Amino acid sequence: MAAMRASALVLALCAACGGGNDKPTDGPPADDIHPDTPPDGNPLMPATLADTGLCANATCDQVMPGVWEYTPQYPLWSDTATKRRWISLPPGTTIDTTDMDYWKFPVGTKLWKEFTRDGVRVETRYIVKLLDDDAALNSWFYVPFQWNATQDATTAVPMGVTDANGTGHDIPSRTSCKTCHNGLKSRVLGFGAIQLDYQGPAGQLDLDDLISMNLLSAPPAGAAGTPRFALPGTQAQQQALGYMHANCGHCHNPTSVTHANTPLELRLETAKLATVQDTPAYTTSYNVTGHTLMYPLGGPTYMKIIKPNDVANSILHVRFNATTSPPKMPELGTEIIDPTGMTLIDSWIGSL
Repeated sequence: MAAMRASALVLALCAACGGGNDKPTDGPPADDIHPDTPPDGNPLMPATLADTGLCANATCDQVMPGVWEYTPQYPLWSDTATKRRWISLPPGTTIDTTDMDYWKFPVGTKLWKEFTRDGVRVETRYIVKLLDDDAALNSWFYVPFQWNATQDATTAVPMGVTDANGTGHDIPSRTSCKTCHNGLKSRVLGFGAIQLDYQGPAGQLDLDDLISMNLLSAPPAGAAGTPRFALPGTQAQQQALGYMHANCGHCHNPTSVTHANTPLELRLETAKLATVQDTPAYTTSYNVTGHTLMYPLGGPTYMKIIKPNDVANSILHVRFNATTSPPKMPELGTEIIDPTGMTLIDSWIGSL
């Protein structure tokens, strides 16, 4: 990463969510509740991925200068799909990290996320920040692009695509993108303090890189090469906390609209990591009564989210182990139970 840190492009660090394949029009897609204004038209709806500024060639195996790849340390389960991610910032800008748990990105920030399923590259999702206020209507614009059979061109698919490119992968609609991203105050998933607080893959951004490149307005303390936000507990507990942070925390956090009805918090907070018992994942679930009318027919309507010494009758286990919605969780973005995730969550419940 030394070359990256020395690069003159560091301040130009350039910028992730479909059935039909219709090309976009100048107006907002039909699945939007609100029109994407202002602005509107082609600047908001690039016809192809190449028009977003990511790709340096038709197959997009080379990216434009100032676009940097990154990998979150805790992966998001996507039904066996593998993913690549990139980000860019407008030249001369920094990320506002005054609130270390909810980074505020400058207007013009772009992010992309590419999905490959069963060896087939299926889609690349694109988001770009349009307005300074993340809570403002249409402050971020989202659109997915589907790859063609020869893997050298894309088409915007704002309405999404089911079982795209002959795989079991569903490309989400723009509305589905918003459902997940709008559950988090910063609107960006997977690019934050805890997810980047590790030695990332060679040539990819991590927290140390962002600090050394002066791209954070309030960089965290700590020595380079050491975790600044070490997770508590055993290795298995750390992995479970990280898994829930990545796969559940974008909905189950205090800034989500779901919090009023389901005050479960599975997103980690940097100031609440002293012990396992300090984490919101513990305090809002352990021996806490939940309610789910969707528990298996004939079963109880009220249970504990985590029932001490009883994995099988903990809501967290029941919902994660379901295959239809309700009661399936995560509710969107996956159709297959993650066996690794199931093991981590059951182990987490059983360890408390």
